[in-house]
Amino acid sequence: MIRILLTILLPLALPSTVYFLWFANERRRAIAAGTPESVPRLGDVPWFVLASAGVAIAAVVLLATSLYSGDEPGSVYVPPHLEGDRVVPGTSK
Repeated sequence: MIRILLTILLPLALPSTVYFLWFANERRRAIAAGTPESVPRLGDVPWFVLASAGVAIAAVVLLATSLYSGDEPGSVYVPPHLEGDRVVPGTSK
C-alpha cells in the first residue's frame, strides 16, 4: 500500500498541493496588503495543467521505478515454500 502511495498518489497530487499552497500564500498576502482586487480567485484554477503535470510526474516515477528496481535480468523466481515446519519466503536467484 505504501508503494502505491509513493509511486502513484503522491506524484499525482504534488502539483495541485504546491499550487494550492502558493494560492493560499498569495491570497493571504493580497488581503494583508489591502488590495482585494488582486486576490486570486478559486475559479481561476488551471485544472487541466495541474492534472497533466500530475500524470507526467507519476509516469516519470513509474518509469524510473521500473528501470531502477527489481532483480537482475535472467534471475529465476523461487516461490515461498516449506522447509520442514518453516516457511521460506520467495526469492530470486
